[in-house]
Amino acid sequence: MSNILTLRSVSKSYQGVPAVQDVDLRVDRGERLAVIGPNGAGKSTLFGLIAGEHRPTKGEIVFDDKMITKLHSSARAARGMSRTFQVARLFGSMTVRENLFMAALGGRAQDYRVWDAMAKRKNSWALADEAIEVAGLDQFADTNAATLPQGARKTLEMAMAIVQEPVILLLDEPTAGMGYEDARAATVQLNNLLAIRPEMTIILTAHDMEVIHSVASRVVLMAGGKVMLEGTAADVAAHPTTKTLYLGQEKK
Repeated sequence: MSNILTLRSVSKSYQGVPAVQDVDLRVDRGERLAVIGPNGAGKSTLFGLIAGEHRPTKGEIVFDDKMITKLHSSARAARGMSRTFQVARLFGSMTVRENLFMAALGGRAQDYRVWDAMAKRKNSWALADEAIEVAGLDQFADTNAATLPQGARKTLEMAMAIVQEPVILLLDEPTAGMGYEDARAATVQLNNLLAIRPEMTIILTAHDMEVIHSVASRVVLMAGGKVMLEGTAADVAAHPTTKTLYLGQEKK
């Protein structure tokens, strides 16, 4: 399995205060990786560094064998990187189907011939309809995004990111703000969506260990801006460091 993303000694400080410190990370193509840790661990900053929303204070980031350390987020998106946010970002005045159409249309390379452009529009509608069915959003297909309940909003945002067919997808707290039942349903829908793009590399942050166990094949634990340990979800969850730093269980 080939490497798709590499971080070498990546650090980020704000007015001299470190948020991420000397992170070395390798992600394989097609891998499902979860980044976990307590509040203030540096997870969101790390996501921003990978996505191009922040510039590292030092270190290098390589994506698909190309140095992207200084590239803006839009340039990284054009190379096949997509992300979601803790608070869903949608086209509120558009329906669910229109949101998915716009995402699918924007996620494909621009065509210059009229017939190619027409075919792209047709394919984008087909991708939108497929995503609606797979994500279980049928009842909301013609509903404006602004009026959706929280669970459906988050599911729509994930579906929009996936229909763009990115090489790598960053999922920031995909079940944030959901109750237990909604979070379980969203996790099932997320796995259904990911199943139609098995080649896609996923990096997610989450506090919900059930989400992590369901989606991730490898887990990285951060604290104080540093990577503390990594391994399978079961191994990391059982580690004393995790119990102290993340799960809030003191050593006995």
